[in-house]
Amino acid sequence: MRADPLTRIVKGLDLTGAVFVEGEMRGRWAFLSQLTEEDCLPYMPAPRQLVAYHVITEGEAIVTMDGYLDCVVRAGDVIFLPRNARIVMASDLSVPPLDSEALLSPSGPDGLVRLCTGGEGALTRMFCGFLASDAGPSPLLNTLPQRLVISIESLATQTWIEASIAMAARELAAGRLGSGALIAQLTELLLVEALRIHLDKGADSTGWLAGMSDPRIARALARIHASLDCPPAVTQLAETAGMSRSAFVDRFTELMGSGPRAYVLEHRMEAARLLLRDTHLSLAEVSQRVGYDAPEAFSRAFKREIGCAPAAWRNGQALAHCA
Repeated sequence: MRADPLTRIVKGLDLTGAVFVEGEMRGRWAFLSQLTEEDCLPYMPAPRQLVAYHVITEGEAIVTMDGYLDCVVRAGDVIFLPRNARIVMASDLSVPPLDSEALLSPSGPDGLVRLCTGGEGALTRMFCGFLASDAGPSPLLNTLPQRLVISIESLATQTWIEASIAMAARELAAGRLGSGALIAQLTELLLVEALRIHLDKGADSTGWLAGMSDPRIARALARIHASLDCPPAVTQLAETAGMSRSAFVDRFTELMGSGPRAYVLEHRMEAARLLLRDTHLSLAEVSQRVGYDAPEAFSRAFKREIGCAPAAWRNGQALAHCA
């Protein structure tokens, strides 16, 4: 993986991977697919963020989303679902889709659960898995489209990638959980390539993806997301981008829709909200995590931006959860 800003941001998500199903479908078939918390629990506690994926190793499948034809994936394709969207995968759109749970068969000698259909005809084979993250906030997953597809047929390492995913899946199912790291590394590499292809299309004129499409602004964004506990000043970000301060501020604002100072503050406050909601860290610890030396300074900034004190916000979240 190239050490570019996109790779560094994806690395910052601290992704963990698992493959939990091998699919073997013949004949006419269709099934609903969406990850659930129960799918993750054999491998890890329920994570904050999930990216589902399917690696097609033989045959092809039609993919629909929200009832509409989305794409056709073939052998050598990997489809990523950055926000764990609910999809239908099928050989024929006229087949009523079954819940994938109804097609699961007990695990075989290798311990890997299988999703199978009866019948005869062309075989479609795939591995289904997920990448999970408990990292702090990142706009990466929230601003991506519902799905990304990458073809690994053009990659010299296609056979190695497919074989390694299959091997790691069986090792993981057999209880050798260290294989999850290999799966995460392989699929992380493919996710970065899929993201790079999407960014190269230049579909977004403003917003986070537009910023990542500009190599100079992308370097600044990578530094922001890597330095939550020590937020860089605007002059430091301009140096990272290799631009003058004024030119950097103008370009950043043009692409991102807000200035770098406002973006850094928004990123810190979003991180603080997640830490207050999802952890039992003290206010002092939260303030240090988001780059404030003194809890008092953090509390003032939080109240100014969010509208209430951190403790009150945390208590309100706890009450809402209990309700």
